[in-house]
Amino acid sequence: MINIPKFFYESAVHLMSNLGAYKERTDKYVEAFKNYIGNTRTILDAGCGSGEFARKLAKNTIVALDIQKQLLKEIKGESIHKICADVQYLPLRENSIDYVLSLSLIEHLKEPEKHIKEIHRVLKRKGIFIIQIPNLQYIFEPHSKWPFLFLFPKRIQLIIFKTLNYPLFVNMKVNIKKILLLLQEEKFKIREIKKVYHLTIMKPLPIAPSYIIISEKC
Repeated sequence: MINIPKFFYESAVHLMSNLGAYKERTDKYVEAFKNYIGNTRTILDAGCGSGEFARKLAKNTIVALDIQKQLLKEIKGESIHKICADVQYLPLRENSIDYVLSLSLIEHLKEPEKHIKEIHRVLKRKGIFIIQIPNLQYIFEPHSKWPFLFLFPKRIQLIIFKTLNYPLFVNMKVNIKKILLLLQEEKFKIREIKKVYHLTIMKPLPIAPSYIIISEKC
């Protein structure tokens, strides 16, 4: 019997890989926020994973933080300092970080407000907070690749992720409107919101598959 969710997922991943979407994604994200980095001294890469962005920005002092020790072991670099910790409970001093990256992370948290509160605590005044958030209400949900998944009941959403053996929790309640509200509640000033298209052919569509929110601690 065909596993339909898995078929959709594998077909979409294969197509996106062949079109170069994943290969170019890191560069597109960095391009979207590089002008805000400047002569930044300390960057926290929260939920850094295997260190894709930490390595890209290693000319700065990077704090690569992730809850998975095994992923941190793969990260190399003299200017990269690794910490194994939960992004909702940061083992960092108040007002100690110049710049925070939270990329492809916040939709995997059950309580994203805790993460945002912690970032506000550790950022210096006028520090920059960058959030990249995939559009979970996109035509094809970015993680499962399932069409219009956001319209399905929560029970069906969970079944689809379980059928895929998807390794991470996906909080389908997270959207750009909610994150903007949480940022404003924590007194962050929104500097800019950028749409990110992984492929040029996506641009004619009225909504983007991904957004980058650039904010500043007041």
